[in-house]
Amino acid sequence: MLGVPNDPALRGIIPNCFAHIFGYIDEQKEAMTFLVRCSYLEIYNEEIHDLLVEQKKGVRKLELKEDPNSGVFVKDLTCIIVKSIPEIERAMNFGTNNRKTAATNMNADSSRSHSLFTIYIETGE
Repeated sequence: MLGVPNDPALRGIIPNCFAHIFGYIDEQKEAMTFLVRCSYLEIYNEEIHDLLVEQKKGVRKLELKEDPNSGVFVKDLTCIIVKSIPEIERAMNFGTNNRKTAATNMNADSSRSHSLFTIYIETGE
């Protein structure tokens, strides 16, 4: 998914998405305004953890909720505003460093969890 972020020929889907999103925003600056936010969560041992907050011992698990108007959501999940590719990359790198990993026979840094990095884009004219 990440590929080699610093090599344009080997960049993965995620860095290409960042470039596409912020490239489009730069092209539309005269006609529209944008608000870009992101969140990053991990599901580990059936618990949801916020990856955009400093991890401490005894991290509290987040709750999955449902609202009839807005649907399913994670209560108290951090959502931060990002204004550029470097800012969204910093958020992703910070969260990735908070993920649970452990060595396996096939991979020294195997992820022991599932994660969701979500980008929210709001527009106005």
